[in-house]
Amino acid sequence: MSFVLASMLMGLGIAIDVAIATITRFRDRTVSFGNWTLPITVTHILLPAFGYYGWWFLGQEFEGLSTVLGLIAFALIATFLYEGICNWIGSSPVISLEPMTRWLFRNSAAEAKGRWIAILAVSMDALWSGPAKAAQAESGGWNDIQVMFSFFIAGAVVAVVAQASLVAALLLRRAHFSDIEALSRRLVAGKFLEVSILGGFGVLSAWNAFAFWFGLGSLATSIVIAGGFMAIVWMIFWKQLMVSQLQEFEAESE
Repeated sequence: MSFVLASMLMGLGIAIDVAIATITRFRDRTVSFGNWTLPITVTHILLPAFGYYGWWFLGQEFEGLSTVLGLIAFALIATFLYEGICNWIGSSPVISLEPMTRWLFRNSAAEAKGRWIAILAVSMDALWSGPAKAAQAESGGWNDIQVMFSFFIAGAVVAVVAQASLVAALLLRRAHFSDIEALSRRLVAGKFLEVSILGGFGVLSAWNAFAFWFGLGSLATSIVIAGGFMAIVWMIFWKQLMVSQLQEFEAESE
């Protein structure tokens, strides 16, 4: 898979939760390009780069860690998705990345501002996608220039999705949209697409961790594997996912 397509897929994967968060806030008249789309785009460029180059540094400094790093990248993505799904079905996760997130941003003034908290919340998948991107760069044989541009390609996809969602939210508000249940079904379906794509990068990380046995993995095949597993999860928890999404709309309208 070309690095452009792979980068766009990663951008789409980490942009879907942005779209959902934006549309859920369609009653909020204060969101704009400057205070929502722009900062989200910046975080979705910088955080994956931080995660990727941190992983690259560890791999360079400690030879023979490729298997361990691949499995840790898979574990980070899996934990993030598990925590997200638990939140979406109204359940408390047994394990969580939230303590690590709070530690990473412990000195951030943004923690005191509600919208910035929301922006950071929808940007955490971007941070954990960095180590997973290392697996795709390895599979695709990307050079340093391609890796660098991949962050901007993914960021551009996030920017387009975020701004398009902002426009959609404006149209919903102007149309006095009231069929929240129909919108919730579409957003829950969007969440399935999100977890399938991000899960695919996680599967690819685990696959490449054992490349010495199975060869380098395929992103397309990894997404299919993750999507098949998530389809079972969605069939089991569809009702809870819908109830939680409807409750989120109610909370935003208060």
